[in-house]
Amino acid sequence: MTQMVEIKYQPYKELIIHEIKKVELKDLLGFVAGQAEAQRQGAAPVVEWIDGIAFTRSSYPIPAPAKVIEDELEGRLHYPFVIFAETSYEPQKRTTLNGREVSVAVHKAEDNPVYQDLAKFLKEFKP
Repeated sequence: MTQMVEIKYQPYKELIIHEIKKVELKDLLGFVAGQAEAQRQGAAPVVEWIDGIAFTRSSYPIPAPAKVIEDELEGRLHYPFVIFAETSYEPQKRTTLNGREVSVAVHKAEDNPVYQDLAKFLKEFKP
């Protein structure tokens, strides 16, 4: 008879954000659209949204620094940069990039516990 593998759920305990910037919605949408275009991978620009806060974040390039990987294994998550704006929810927002209209998808991220806490933190963040 085989023994089942022990499975543990270990959520992150801490989120460390190294830079935060609050902007107007048009600036957030322009930033995200510009980033998507610069990557030229054909992906549509997307922002995350929870409870009146739209945001995007950066990640460390792959391979991530050893310290970041070590911290994440110990439950400390690192975001180098978060940019956010206050806005109502709509599945798509429109912005202008280089003279043309671009659609930015707005993804409800309410099922992500880290993003839930991040949105609460950003609502009260004073730059």
